[in-house]
Amino acid sequence: MPQILLKIQDHVATLTLNRPNKGNALTAVMIDQLQSYLDQLKNNVNIRVIVLTGAGKYFCSGLDLSTTSLTDKKIQEDTFDQGIQVFDTLYHYPKPVIARINGPCLGGGVGLVFTTDIRIAHQNAYFALSEVKRGLVPAIISQYIVPELGPHKAKEYMLTGRRVSASELHGALSATVSSEADLDTKVNHYTDLLLESAPGAMSSIKRLVHVIGENDPQKAKHVKDTFLQMMKSKEAAYGIQSFMNEKKPDWSTLYSKL
Repeated sequence: MPQILLKIQDHVATLTLNRPNKGNALTAVMIDQLQSYLDQLKNNVNIRVIVLTGAGKYFCSGLDLSTTSLTDKKIQEDTFDQGIQVFDTLYHYPKPVIARINGPCLGGGVGLVFTTDIRIAHQNAYFALSEVKRGLVPAIISQYIVPELGPHKAKEYMLTGRRVSASELHGALSATVSSEADLDTKVNHYTDLLLESAPGAMSSIKRLVHVIGENDPQKAKHVKDTFLQMMKSKEAAYGIQSFMNEKKPDWSTLYSKL
């Protein structure tokens, strides 16, 4: 049984973590499959939005500790390299990524959520950075969580490992819903909004936000470069022409001609 499921419909690719009997805990095989799909979808102009979700009760319960090693340094280094690659790929992904949070997120599952752009959670979902309860440190995922939550809240959640409800984490979520049907409705609402947005512009926005958020010393140059590249892009020409003609731009039509 594949540990990652891929469904493509109407320019949207849904990736489902598929180990429901294990809380969708991450294994090397699962991470490899997720990375492979992300690499395949990255340059596919027909795919404009990614949705990440979990099968069954959990979104993701973090790393499967039964598959790790406390003694083999090579396995430990491979686990780190593999983990940092997929988290970084998601965080810097050129297409918008929606987290469809169908259930609890533990450890690395919380990290996955914080790499995404839009996060929609079932009200019964909870979040726990529970590594500390097992003598572990959320090292890889800390770089995505701390800048957004701030050091005070990040330390509270990481030091206590306590469960944090969707309502408490509302500032880091785009929406919270009360049923599975509402979850799908809200995800579809956001995918529709994103499909109305220019793909290249969205990719540039994501890079721009990261540069500004990370306080890159070259951010002023990046802002200028983004503006100048935007103004000479085919997307901008098409979008402005559509506006002048009082028509709604069809980005899929544009990219089928490029």
